[in-house]
Amino acid sequence: MRRLRDAAGLPLQTMKFVDIEEARAAPGVRLVVMGATPSPWSEAAKGIFVAKGIDVMLVRFLPSDAAVKQWTGFHNAPALFIDAEPPRAHWSEIIEAAERLGGHARLVPVDADERIRTFGLAHELLGEGGLVWSGRLLAIHRGLTTEGREGFPLRLASNLAPKYGYAPERAAVAKERVTSVLERFGRLVEANDARGQKHLFGDRLSVLDIYVATALAPFAPLPPEQCPGMHPAMRHAFDTAYPELTAAVPVALREHRDLVYRRHLGLPIEL
Repeated sequence: MRRLRDAAGLPLQTMKFVDIEEARAAPGVRLVVMGATPSPWSEAAKGIFVAKGIDVMLVRFLPSDAAVKQWTGFHNAPALFIDAEPPRAHWSEIIEAAERLGGHARLVPVDADERIRTFGLAHELLGEGGLVWSGRLLAIHRGLTTEGREGFPLRLASNLAPKYGYAPERAAVAKERVTSVLERFGRLVEANDARGQKHLFGDRLSVLDIYVATALAPFAPLPPEQCPGMHPAMRHAFDTAYPELTAAVPVALREHRDLVYRRHLGLPIEL
């Protein structure tokens, strides 16, 4: 268990990893997250509760963990439990539920136009066919075409291929999509920097800042000292899946990611 603190040194929340039995028996907020890899969807969900200062129990999910799958009803993570409510797994459900809980930071804009823009841009990052999804397709493609020497290990690539609708001809489209989204968000951050704004909606943190920061994990992995629990096979996968795309991640996006983690989410990442 650790108590995270914000930029002013004030306590944010208790980030506590527990086993499944303790989580199932406990009331309150419980979050099943991917273990051993900084999955953008899981890290974004964790980041939301960190930024809002809401205490949460965390349960590590591994693909071979049948007990967690049985509890959540899902074959992946994250999965959010709030008291006796049904579990939530989609990124949009998780942020909506977190906003309802309150906390000390509102992460979704109140203004209707800004809210619509937030969710539209978030879909470009985390939605089906978006940045992270397309990155998964490329890591699958690299793994399958190199027999696991690069990209995802062969067994993992083979297991994930049906889930992400993989076909060899989709790799080129996925690469274009990744490039396009990275460029779009790079321009967005650069425009904000030119106005003296450090966040995507002025000077206040929004969930979109968290999504941008966590979505970069596969394309510009944090160094081992900042992400020490990452499985070596997954670090190798991220390092080799798309080297030309990693080099193309805009500097402004990397700097924005670093600011969000430094000011709001905390380092090192605990997986």
